[in-house]
Amino acid sequence: MTKEDNAREFYLKQFERENPVSAVFSGATKNTGNKIVELMKKEDLTYDEAYGSLQYAYNKIKYESNFLKLQ
Repeated sequence: MTKEDNAREFYLKQFERENPVSAVFSGATKNTGNKIVELMKKEDLTYDEAYGSLQYAYNKIKYESNFLKLQ
């Protein structure tokens, strides 16, 4: 496992409010995350609903990973 892989794994497992995503992923990652948050605000989701949506998306991404461009 590379140093970058370790950093990504740490980021995903040890998520903190001020974790610097741009240090371990591309700029598109942060941009997409910001779009997701804005969509959740627009949908007026509660914190629990938003978290549930993210968990659902995570599970769906894992399931569909063979069809997505994942590097």
